[in-house]
Amino acid sequence: MKYINKICMVAFSMLTLISCNDDEFLEQSSPDQLTSESFWRNAEDAKSGLTAAYAELESRSNFWDGWQEGRGVVEYFRSDYALPGPDATNYGHWMSIFNFTYTNGHTFVDVLWSTNYKGLNFANQVISKVGAMTSEQISDAEKNQIIGEATFLRAYYHFKLLTLFEQIILRTDIISQETLDKELADRPESWTAIINDFKTAAEMLPPTNSANNLGRANKGAALAFLGKAYLYKAGDISSSESNDFENASNAFKQIVDDGIGNYDLEPEFLSLFNGENENNTESIFELQFKSGDATSWNATALHFFVGDWSVGGWGGIEASMAAVNEMKKEGMIATNGLYDNRLYGSLYFRDSFYNDTNTSQMQGGTWDVLMNDTYGDTHDNHVYFRKWLPNYVWNNGYVGVNVVLMRYADVLLMYAESLNETGNTPKAIDLINEVRNTHGLMPDLTVSSQSAVKTQIIHERTMELTLESTRFFDLRRWGMLDQAMQAAGRSGFNSTEHSYLPVPLSEIQANSKID
Repeated sequence: MKYINKICMVAFSMLTLISCNDDEFLEQSSPDQLTSESFWRNAEDAKSGLTAAYAELESRSNFWDGWQEGRGVVEYFRSDYALPGPDATNYGHWMSIFNFTYTNGHTFVDVLWSTNYKGLNFANQVISKVGAMTSEQISDAEKNQIIGEATFLRAYYHFKLLTLFEQIILRTDIISQETLDKELADRPESWTAIINDFKTAAEMLPPTNSANNLGRANKGAALAFLGKAYLYKAGDISSSESNDFENASNAFKQIVDDGIGNYDLEPEFLSLFNGENENNTESIFELQFKSGDATSWNATALHFFVGDWSVGGWGGIEASMAAVNEMKKEGMIATNGLYDNRLYGSLYFRDSFYNDTNTSQMQGGTWDVLMNDTYGDTHDNHVYFRKWLPNYVWNNGYVGVNVVLMRYADVLLMYAESLNETGNTPKAIDLINEVRNTHGLMPDLTVSSQSAVKTQIIHERTMELTLESTRFFDLRRWGMLDQAMQAAGRSGFNSTEHSYLPVPLSEIQANSKID
């Protein structure tokens, strides 16, 4: 985070040394290091503690090559619209995720679990230790802001874990020797903790951030994720309640109708993902990166993982032709005579759009030239992702292209879904049209029934959110995973075994309260 990047990383190192993760508890500390009790002296210490809590977002501190590998493989490879790229077959641990042959000993399963719990531990330390500070140590306003952000992060880490794993350990206090071993919570209990923390954060945080505080959680972010948590809970068979959609709608209403955060859609869809329009009016919560090199703790090589060899990437992932077909299904009815323009902001494929020498949309070249130069043919049946690529991939090393974790378009579509489910289909249609018109240059919908609008929402979320870590989780909450995977030829998948990742073997071995 740009605010967070300014904080001395020495403080982060000290906090790391005096903290424990979910699998460890340090009974002794070196006499020349600050202890947990003596570290929390003033507002600067509190901010440094908050830095540590933010630094584990999306497990970015524990994957090689600038964060992208494990999260990308686990979340992108499990989409029915994803295929391994030409380099992926060199990595058995990648292919086991794609083929659903992974076990509870998989390194990515372990890292995703442990880093999110590391973030939880840092967040809990902030909530507890800053909460105990006096007014002489920190102002009431700073104290409230920092605790509010830490509470949001605690909710986020728990939410992240609960979307990945069927059962998790709830960590709402600093770990002690007595609480190190702890049983798994059931899903209803976990949802309650997550929702309560997002509610608390929304009450504590300001509606917007200043220019110096970009990337920090605010009221808009807390409300957006509160609504998302209710929507996900509504699709969770073990936890759903009749008022989940209504509760989701009420959270989104505060953002969309009441104007909290003053968000709006950005007209240039591609600019949301190429690093040229960061922290814009559509961004609600954005993972901040800065340009750097392989030694930079806060740079990213996600673009190399996503980018094909033909545009200077590593060839880690491809898209399926089914994704193109879905995105083309309404025909060339956009106001500029093309398909829904979100197609071109999401995917590369052989098309006149990418073979136009006047615009050179294919990273400064054309599809046929780049594919022939790389593969010796035009690669007609191959499709690649365009999101998260800076312009001219081959001219960039480790880069600072931010990754948006929540944006206003997603809120509008989730709000539309919750409204449609609670009977307000006309307003849902208006919200969908707002997104379609602005980002896709598409005409208004002609459907009007509740069932037809739900089908349209499924399509719109594909158009809008492909490669934004939503597809697998959307399919799961809609009860469509088996159907989608079968259609994609993913024969290794069955929803009973693969809807969630297994609790890591390392946790089972270390925790006496988990069988």
